[in-house]
Amino acid sequence: MTPRDPVAVIRRHQISPPSAQGPVVIGLSGARLTAADGTEWLDAATGGFGSGHPAVLAALREQAGRVALSSRILLSRPLAKAVQALSDFVPEPLTVSYLCNSGAEALDSALKLAKGLHPERRRVLGIAGEDFGSLTHGQGLALAGSPVPALPLQPFTVPAAEPNTLLGKLSSETAAVVVAPAAPGRPLAKLSAHWWRALRRQCTQYGVLLVLDERLTGPARLGHGLGSEALGIVPDAVVLGESLGADAVPVGVMVTSRTTYDRVYAGRNPSLHGSTFGANPLSAAAVSAVLRALVDDDLAGRQQHAEIAARHVLDGVADPAGPVREFCADGSLVWLRLADTATADALRAALAERRVLVRPASDGAPDVVTVLPPLTADPADVREIFRTVRSATDQLRSPVEVLA
Repeated sequence: MTPRDPVAVIRRHQISPPSAQGPVVIGLSGARLTAADGTEWLDAATGGFGSGHPAVLAALREQAGRVALSSRILLSRPLAKAVQALSDFVPEPLTVSYLCNSGAEALDSALKLAKGLHPERRRVLGIAGEDFGSLTHGQGLALAGSPVPALPLQPFTVPAAEPNTLLGKLSSETAAVVVAPAAPGRPLAKLSAHWWRALRRQCTQYGVLLVLDERLTGPARLGHGLGSEALGIVPDAVVLGESLGADAVPVGVMVTSRTTYDRVYAGRNPSLHGSTFGANPLSAAAVSAVLRALVDDDLAGRQQHAEIAARHVLDGVADPAGPVREFCADGSLVWLRLADTATADALRAALAERRVLVRPASDGAPDVVTVLPPLTADPADVREIFRTVRSATDQLRSPVEVLA
């Protein structure tokens, strides 16, 4: 039986159903989304690689015809190619990769690695209000308090407006620090090169695992292969997310050094992280194909052009006394901070009326509207997204202001 109203069925039977503003999708290519009612939307919400890339699709079709899914106990040529490509992509000495099924799972594996390095330590640090994924430790960081008191690691976050205080919280009791190069509500330039060098130095001093969370910023999003290229430091572990799956298969990756990994997992260890179908041949083939496209299509350069387009179209949109208080474009990571949560909700609704999807409000920064075109979106579609955002923000202003 085919449900006549899939939205009603999903809302009746699925836990945590999606936003009411989203259409029922039947087709997706690049940033273009086709809905069941025949309307066409622009996707600036998923922040992924982009569907329909010809070379990536060809690689996935070829692999699906051979072996798509297998248990982790089986090895494959696609897996060998993927881990080699990842080793070439991230900076030395990060050479060993753990492939799993999501960026949240990859972040969880990094935190388990930190706990294995220092079983007696319980504190993990981050910056409040940012997205740390959907698993329990990540939610604890996002909420600035553990949802499960008995967790092995206890989260502690510093205020987003005071990131310098994080350096003062580092100590020999800290197991890990999780920081993204940039995030919605926090520009890349917010944390200086001096700050990053001080963080790297103190993590080394206290033996703290420095985890760079690149689930949103890598690959290519900031106009660099990895955000770490703009920071001047090398972390102890890099976490990458769903963009590596080409919006086709679920993938997450944690990359660390052989020395760090072997300190925990070279022998028998009860906290060994498992993912039954992670690193399967199809997802491994996607990772390799995405990293090839990164170079072949100069995706970092395309995000730099997206930043130029965003700054051109949205120039002057921010006003300390207006509905939009702050605007930022780091590559194609584009966001606007609104005067309050209600105004941010109004902007999301206005964009949905214009058939542009942006990210739902986050608990940590409900006044921030994030605009994330796919990495492979057609430049004309990217410009149209930004023009629509400008039109919707103008609608928020009073008629007198618009005339002025």
